[in-house]
Amino acid sequence: MVVAIISLLPYLLAYLWTPPGHHFAGFFFIADDATTYLAKMRQGADGSWLWNDPYTSEPHGGVFLFSFYLLFGHLAALLHLPLIAAYHLARISGAIALVLAADQLCRRVLPTELRRLALLLVVLASGAGFLAQALGNPSVFGSRVEALDLHLPEISGWYSILAIPHFTWATALIIVALLGLLRIADAPAWRPLAVASAALIALTAIHPQMIPVLSVIWVAYRGVLLAWGERPSIRSMAAQLVPFVATIPLLAYNAWILFRDPTIAEWARQWRHQAPGPVSLVVSLGLPLLAATVGMVIAWRRRDRGLALLVVWPPLVLALLYLPNIANIQRRLLDALYVPVGILAAVGIRSLTSRLRRARTRRIEAILVTTCCLSSLIVFAIALRFASGAFAEAYVADDSWRAMQWLSSHRNPTDRALSSPGAGQLLPAWAGVSVYVGHYSETLDYFQKIRNVSEVLKPGVPEATVRAFLHDNGITMLYWGPDETSTGFQPATQSYLEPIHQDGAVTIYRVHW
Repeated sequence: MVVAIISLLPYLLAYLWTPPGHHFAGFFFIADDATTYLAKMRQGADGSWLWNDPYTSEPHGGVFLFSFYLLFGHLAALLHLPLIAAYHLARISGAIALVLAADQLCRRVLPTELRRLALLLVVLASGAGFLAQALGNPSVFGSRVEALDLHLPEISGWYSILAIPHFTWATALIIVALLGLLRIADAPAWRPLAVASAALIALTAIHPQMIPVLSVIWVAYRGVLLAWGERPSIRSMAAQLVPFVATIPLLAYNAWILFRDPTIAEWARQWRHQAPGPVSLVVSLGLPLLAATVGMVIAWRRRDRGLALLVVWPPLVLALLYLPNIANIQRRLLDALYVPVGILAAVGIRSLTSRLRRARTRRIEAILVTTCCLSSLIVFAIALRFASGAFAEAYVADDSWRAMQWLSSHRNPTDRALSSPGAGQLLPAWAGVSVYVGHYSETLDYFQKIRNVSEVLKPGVPEATVRAFLHDNGITMLYWGPDETSTGFQPATQSYLEPIHQDGAVTIYRVHW
């Protein structure tokens, strides 16, 4: 609860400190993606369990993707919550789920004296990317070193908690599934079988790519135990297989739409989830990774069966990260890597200080743990900086906000709006209206569509050309604010554009083809 409340503090401050004439949009980190998640929640709140991409104009049908956000949209409607409140409910509930799941894993694999240290490192540890950023992101071995721990939420527990709710929930489900599998391996029974199966199915709905990763990790873990002399029964092995088999229908569906649905396939080709540079990754995992390496060596030498699962996890993920991937989602394989790194780092740190006097041990551990958590502290400081109103992108002008609220209650289900990409990003989330262009990934051929708009909406273009463009792309509304005005196009002089709402610098037009 403490972790969840602290993570909510910057957002509350940003709401309270909203600059005059503006409305807090509800996000700090990766606001463009977070806005699309809100748009997905809106579809759920409208009663849909299928996702239709509102950021692109190509015709397509609904698919069962992003069910996590569709679910929280349904919950928002059921509980009569604003969508942004439901989004943060997903975030803080994910924080609680992650901490509780990580605590259970620590209790399972560690002695009592290490559990709190390990839990602290799982939740708060981060790398040393800030050093690379302070040095101007130098090039090493021909690759520019990036501060991934300040840019990728999935690389640390605290950043995930602070930024993106489905990352924390995915990690919690991974831990729950592994705990269930460990209990099945101890003694096959229906309850852990049901828990592990449910967790893996839910994980498939959030991050299906993690099912093959967990399968590889689990097989490697069982192989290590086999090499160490453990001989499981056929019944036990069959029971361990059941949770993975339970995910096959949903995995098959995901694969089918990814490669057979033309819109989804084109959207997938635009993903930007390539593996980060190895040097950047090592630096951004920092001291926790170094301490975890020590912990891995110790666990391997001791043949620690409790830690064997965590020992095989990081090297396998790092190997898979740089192998060819037909779905082009290598970076997404980093999910939950901070869990084994944090637990093994606790083992490594304690082993390095075990021969010192108790007072000195406590001081050195305090220094090491503080160093491990510096990037998380910086991420929190960045959130507080956002909350101070220093960055305009966290806010929406009041006239734009009121126009979108009006549009939310006066739209038709088939409406599609034309606007600048900035407004196009907001309209599906805050007004529930699909757009021609709005998001770098979910708008198909995003940059070409920006060029199309700039070519059509400029002075001197024949009326017939503009009307044909609007008709061919199913555009029924024109959102006209300050960004759009800069094009020089004059919608007020066009007979086929009817102003239906005006607020400050924003006017909404109905298109009559």
